[in-house]
Amino acid sequence: MPQGTPHRILIVDDDEFSLRLMEKYLVAAGYVVAKARDGAQALTLLSREDFDLLITDLSMPRIGGVRLLQEVRKRWTIPAIVVTASDIDSGAQRSSLAAGALTFMVKPLDREELLDTVESALGKAGS
Repeated sequence: MPQGTPHRILIVDDDEFSLRLMEKYLVAAGYVVAKARDGAQALTLLSREDFDLLITDLSMPRIGGVRLLQEVRKRWTIPAIVVTASDIDSGAQRSSLAAGALTFMVKPLDREELLDTVESALGKAGS
């Protein structure tokens, strides 16, 4: 991770285990992490704080990943990664990409793959 101010990442997932695992990996790598349990909580956090990256689950109660991405794109410029518990169909993938996702990851998440994907997304955002 580059020197200087740590990047701030918002993780959105209704699965507590996934939230904690991603938080553990990212904090250990030097990132500052905030968590939300669904898209509604995420939108509240985004309206109060600045984040460098959004990592969101696809399927969540109240506001799911695609709708969250759509709402985020209306108000903020922030790169996003979508994570999902199973291989997503091409329609969901197209919807997520159209809503602004940079890439997808399938759970269970591999630590190195997550960190590489995060660095890549942050690099694209900075270029």
